[in-house]
Amino acid sequence: MSLPPKPDFELLFNPKSIALIGASNNIGKWGAIVFLNIKLGGYAGSLHPVNPKEESIFGHKAYARITQIPEPIDLAIIAIPASLTMSAIHDCLEKGVRMAIVITSDFSETGEEGARLEEEMVETARAGGLRLVGPNTMGIFSATASLTALMPPVRPRKGKVSLVSQSGNIGTQMMAWGEKFAVGFDKYVSSGNEGDLRAEDYVAFFGTAPDTKVILAYIEGLDDGREFWEKAQKITRQKPIIAFKGGKTGAGARAAKSHSGAMAGSREIYESAFRQAGIIWASTTEEMLEWSAAFSYLPLPRGNRVGILTRGGGWGVIAADACNEIRLEVPPLGEELIRKLDPLMPVYWSRGNPVDMAASMSMDAYLQSLEALVAWDKVDAVISLSGDAGPLSGILSEVKKKAEGIIPAENLEKIAAHLAASRTRVYQRICELIDQYHKPIFTVGRNLVKGKDGPAVDFSLPQFRSPERAAQAAGKLYQYFHYLKSVGAV
Repeated sequence: MSLPPKPDFELLFNPKSIALIGASNNIGKWGAIVFLNIKLGGYAGSLHPVNPKEESIFGHKAYARITQIPEPIDLAIIAIPASLTMSAIHDCLEKGVRMAIVITSDFSETGEEGARLEEEMVETARAGGLRLVGPNTMGIFSATASLTALMPPVRPRKGKVSLVSQSGNIGTQMMAWGEKFAVGFDKYVSSGNEGDLRAEDYVAFFGTAPDTKVILAYIEGLDDGREFWEKAQKITRQKPIIAFKGGKTGAGARAAKSHSGAMAGSREIYESAFRQAGIIWASTTEEMLEWSAAFSYLPLPRGNRVGILTRGGGWGVIAADACNEIRLEVPPLGEELIRKLDPLMPVYWSRGNPVDMAASMSMDAYLQSLEALVAWDKVDAVISLSGDAGPLSGILSEVKKKAEGIIPAENLEKIAAHLAASRTRVYQRICELIDQYHKPIFTVGRNLVKGKDGPAVDFSLPQFRSPERAAQAAGKLYQYFHYLKSVGAV
């Protein structure tokens, strides 16, 4: 059997022209929803609807067949019933199309007959030089092309993370959560049944994409685990890969088979193989997003020593425990650092690490203490607790609501403006300290949103919702640095 033609991922993620076979004016159909998502997402290339029953689709001239479109087509998107896809594939081949996305389901995920139809479609496409995404896919996203060729109306922020997901629902939901977790996306593909192109193909391409800094993969099963492992091992020396394995239990494995047609394997085998390849194993989808935000914007710690700054002793204890449980060291403070911190602290402060400010409200003292801790040569990373804008920041909305009629509205607005300015000042100062000292600072707080309460830059500092989550992220960045060191990549 001859090898299939090499996929041209530039045609997939940066197409100059797209034909949507099955485009529709009926917004209850996927052919209409995907078409509108592409238009509303800002795609600037040529977009051609194909529908033999319509003269125009949302103001665009419609064609009965893709072969009637006068210009070359870089990417075809197929959103018609499974029984009609073979005819569309033949038309794509006649047109000279080399990349296509098959949105259509009812293939191998439904049983033997669907699997036979899928195999026939893939073999026909490959023989003619056409490579396929899917079938049973929710589509793709490409920041560089402003291309949102997706079924759900997701508008992810642009960023440094690329994601391949064998579940379209999970993948698109993770993109929707991006703003909450300070994650921006470069590229995304819902790989579906992987009748043709597979997860390892997309991971390999993301490894070469210049705007992708972090790779995420949601995996339910791999047809060729060895190939995935070999490709991933090469990439992890330059970029981190964070993976989540669905179908880890018997019930999950059965669900994966009926969902995407994937054959799920032993959790222990996957976890061991991922570790050997340098892949970071996440146990939840939220961990995937939090860690990808950390890898996107923070430098790697070059050791396992952590300094902790907190306004309250209890949170410092929790953070120290969380660090020690994952073998991060929390070293005692040196005399020179204690002398630097003494003027900034209450006289009764503990003079230890965690550095407990004992409920001090001073933001200036907090920032000066943070810089002293980051500059200390006995720590490789810092966890900053409760530093975003002080205790009022988390309850301001409640205070404003209950204080109406008691405190003048203009006073409440002044408080809000002061806190917003304080949060922005802290946010920006922490970014400056990270750049100055080349150490990661893991802040615990609420991520800012540009245009609402954030500074002028998008996602230059991820924040974590608890000390435990911040410690876990610190541990994963150090784990990756240790891996790079072990393979001679740093």
